[in-house]
Amino acid sequence: MISAIIFDMDGTLYNETDVKMTAELETAVYLAGCCDSSPEAVYDIFRKVKSRVTSACRGLPEANDRAKWYDAVLEELGVARVTGAELAECYWQAVYDNMKPFADFLYVLPGLQEKYGLYLLTDELRAIQERKLQCLGLEHVFLKTVSAQEIGSTKPSEKCYRYITEIIGEPVENILVVGDNPGADIRGGNLAGMHTAWLKRGKYHYYQQEPEEKPEIVFTNYLQLPGKIEALEQKSHFQAERRGERVSI
Repeated sequence: MISAIIFDMDGTLYNETDVKMTAELETAVYLAGCCDSSPEAVYDIFRKVKSRVTSACRGLPEANDRAKWYDAVLEELGVARVTGAELAECYWQAVYDNMKPFADFLYVLPGLQEKYGLYLLTDELRAIQERKLQCLGLEHVFLKTVSAQEIGSTKPSEKCYRYITEIIGEPVENILVVGDNPGADIRGGNLAGMHTAWLKRGKYHYYQQEPEEKPEIVFTNYLQLPGKIEALEQKSHFQAERRGERVSI
């Protein structure tokens, strides 16, 4: 039976797409004021540099380091009046000012807390992760929050799920992974032998999944999740009984 749920954060607990695009655009406008370029030109360079840096750091926590992104943008633009760290702070402040938890998540949260141990696993840098939780008002919701930065590897790495499994202290078959990214959250959970639930909304709604990225649960809003978890548990119980296994209730 499922006793613990591991949540992703970005796109799973709040609307990541709109919030981060707003932050990128606001930072582009700010940077354009520091150099002889239009916001459109700055944003175009930012998108190209972001892709280059994240590809070069794929699988490593520093792929999410906005200061590294903006250092590369400044080098590309030849601007010295501002630092990558200052631009990263501008970016994150825009994120913090605009992020709100999904209302349907808040609605089902008390019931989930009562029934399951809740954990958080993200690819975000630790300090940013903690600040986001504070801005969302969720800093006391999770029994433990884990950043890829402390593991040294990002999802779907086996290291991430092995690390958090040791913290939870439950067999993998008793753990459910909930996330919006099939390539990271669902793939990682599946490869770790955990149950998986895909929040099918946001930027990954039309994602073409590989076989190892297929979730056991697909839900489009959190009101559906408790019932789908119960149905999954009943199915697992029935299958175990057919195999003649002893099942704990």
